[in-house]
Amino acid sequence: MLLYLHGFRSIGLCYKGKQIATFAPNVLTPNLPYVPTLAIKLLESLILQYSKTHKICLIGSSLGGYYATFLAQKYQFKAVLINPVIDACKTLLPAIGKVNVPYNKTSFFWSLDLVESLKQYRVDFITPELYCVLLQSGDQVLDYRVAAQKFKDSKLIIEKGGSHHFDNFISQKDTILKWAEEI
Repeated sequence: MLLYLHGFRSIGLCYKGKQIATFAPNVLTPNLPYVPTLAIKLLESLILQYSKTHKICLIGSSLGGYYATFLAQKYQFKAVLINPVIDACKTLLPAIGKVNVPYNKTSFFWSLDLVESLKQYRVDFITPELYCVLLQSGDQVLDYRVAAQKFKDSKLIIEKGGSHHFDNFISQKDTILKWAEEI
């Protein structure tokens, strides 16, 4: 089973979520709450529910990659990270205020307390063999080299150019499915 964790200003069936939903018969693409503790609580409830009958591979994009790193370590699940956030507090501190979600035309208020709550999900030491990390050097939101350094001993695919959105994401379908099958 593939469990997709979307990014900060996104929803489950965003661009990548819609594509991932077509990758396999068992795919979950939940809309994560913007409150980090509630997002993790929802993801852990899905993990507990589905891990009884399915092997789970996490797929996390941006902030979802940050969450996927935490959950992969905690549950020892394999994960595919797509342009993942490494230091969520630093990355999302400038976002304080009203945040618009373009996919569903909603908004929420991002506060300092929510930024601080991200600290509890920080993972300093990873198990490299759990991760396949997909990066594009043209990411205009995150410095791909930070993720490349953290996951240097993991399966690491760095494409030149691209964007934070991860251009031509569908080209990674076989890589993702192969990683998920190796569970």
